Formats: sequence, structure tokens, C-alpha cells
Amino acid sequence: MKKIKFLILTVLIGSSFFVRAQSFKIDNEGSTLSVFGTSTLHDWKLNAETVEGSAVFKMKGKTINEITSLSIEVPVAQMKSGLDAIDSHMRTAMTANNSSVVTFIMKEVTKLSPNSIGGYTVQADGNIMIIKNAKPVSLQATIEIKDNGNIRIFGETHVNMTDYEVEPPQAEMGSIKTEDEVQVVFDVIFVK
Repeated sequence: MKKIKFLILTVLIGSSFFVRAQSFKIDNEGSTLSVFGTSTLHDWKLNAETVEGSAVFKMKGKTINEITSLSIEVPVAQMKSGLDAIDSHMRTAMTANNSSVVTFIMKEVTKLSPNSIGGYTVQADGNIMIIKNAKPVSLQATIEIKDNGNIRIFGETHVNMTDYEVEPPQAEMGSIKTEDEVQVVFDVIFVK
């Protein structure tokens, strides 16, 4: 019996010293993604009501050694500003009626280093896909490991809509025009 207890204890202690791949999925309730833009009339903001995705982290205890995969999906139809006119114009521009989803898929991590707040700074290359148009992007983000083991990734990037063949929305017969560049701000929680 003592040998079995010793063996179990050895395995439990030893497992914390090995790097293991662990799968996570996005916690939609705890995650936010917003798009900020401006127009000739006023600034605007779209909030994603649904943020989905997954990631695989190679970890040793609570230390991240590698991010082997990461993806984020946002259904355009679930992005809302609170103003029906803006929502309608944006959905039309992004063809949400055809089940449009904005996707980020990581290709590789070019930098993963500890930062001064106890987490990590990550630089990753990947593709953003909008209306089946994929364009390469390099993102920088901050990673925080929560006490409960959840992983928070937050940061921002800028996107030009016309790069993805999205015509910036207009209203009032073209007198109100949306600027091409938008800012995407994300704060995503990954859970086991």
C-alpha cells in the first residue's frame, strides 16, 4: 500500500515538471471584442455579443512554453452598436445575411516573453478573414494567467475595411461616410 501511495505521489509531483499541451476554449461570457470607427458625423462602436474560438497551450505548471494553435471567430450578425442604422449598414457592408464570420487564425508565434506584470507579451502572425478574404496580420497582445488557471489575452489591432473588400458604410445618400480604418480591441478569456 505504501508503494502505491508513493508511486501516485511521485506521478502527481512529477507531472507538474513536464510540459503538457492543454486545450482551451473561449468563455463567451467573460470575453469582449469591440470595433471602433469614425465617420463624418460621429465616432461609432460595435460590440460582439458572441466570441468563439479555441487554443492549445503547451504549459509546465502555470508557465506557458508555447502556443501551438489559436483561433477566434465572431459572427457579424452578433455585432451590435445599439443603433439600428449603424448595425444595418455594417451588416449590409459585411454581408452578414450570408452567415459572415470574422475569423483570426494564428499561424505562428514570433515572440513569447515574460512581462513586468507577471504574464507574457506575445507577438503572433496569422490571418484575419472577412467575407472569405484572408489577409496576413501581425498582432501583439498581453497574456495573463488567472489564479483559477484561465488564460486572458488582450490587445488591439487596426484593420482597413477595403483590404477585405468591405465597402465602408455610407448613409444619407453618401453625405455620412465611415472611415476605412477601424480599431479592433479584444479581451478574451480561455478556459479548460
